Amino acid sequence: MTSSKPSAEPQETERAPRGARRKRDTRARLLKAALQLMAHKGVDGVAINEITEEADVGFGTFYNHFPSKEAIYEALIEEVVDQFAAALDRLGELVPDPAEKVAASVRYTLQRGRQDPIWGRFVVRTGFASEGISHGLGKYLLRDLGTGLAMKRFKSDDLPMTFLAVGSTVLGALAAEVEIQGPTHERRETLALLLQESGQISERIAVVLLTMLGLDPAEAREIANRPLPTVSLPANPLADV
Repeated sequence: MTSSKPSAEPQETERAPRGARRKRDTRARLLKAALQLMAHKGVDGVAINEITEEADVGFGTFYNHFPSKEAIYEALIEEVVDQFAAALDRLGELVPDPAEKVAASVRYTLQRGRQDPIWGRFVVRTGFASEGISHGLGKYLLRDLGTGLAMKRFKSDDLPMTFLAVGSTVLGALAAEVEIQGPTHERRETLALLLQESGQISERIAVVLLTMLGLDPAEAREIANRPLPTVSLPANPLADV
C-alpha cells in the first residue's frame, strides 16, 4: 500500500499570505515609531536606530522596507497627511465658496489635531518643510487661497505672503490644540485659561483667518460657525498599530 504524500502547494499558499501579513505589520510598526518620534523631535532629530528600537525590530529590518530615513518620512507624509488632505479637498464639491471651504478645512484639521495629538504634532513639525508646502494640507491651502484671490473673494495682492500668514496661523492654532492635550498639567491649564473657551479654537481661528483675508467680521463669524459639511475623512492608518 503506497502512502500518499501531502501536497506542498497548500502549505506554500498558506505561507505566502502569512509572510505578506508579517511584512505589512512590520512596515506599519516602523511607520508608527517614526511618526511618534518625528512628531516630538522633528525629522533631523531622529536616527534610524531610534526608529527600530521604538518599533522593536532589528536595525537591518528597516532597510527591508525603506532605503533611508528620508524615505520613511516621505511615506508618512503620503499615508498620514496626504490622504487626509485629499479627502478634505472633496469639501469643494459641497461648498463652492472658497471662504467656506477654507474655514471648514481649517476646522476639520484642528479637530483632527485635538483627537489625535501625535498626528497634530507631526503636521506642526512638517508644516513649512518643502514636503508640507508641495504636498498635503499646504498644497491645497495654497490653491484654495489662489482661487479665492482670483474670484475677488479674498483681498490681497501677494499670494505667497498670504499663504505664509494663513499657514502660520493654522499651525499655531494646531500647536495650541495639541498642547492642551499634552502631558504637563500646569502647561495645559495655563493655555486653556489663556484661550478660555478652548473647545471653540477651530471656529475662532476660522473667524480670524477669514477676517485676515478681507471678509467683513460679521460674515466671517457666520461662515465660521456654520454646521460643517459632511465629508468622509480617513482615520490615521497607524492609530491602531
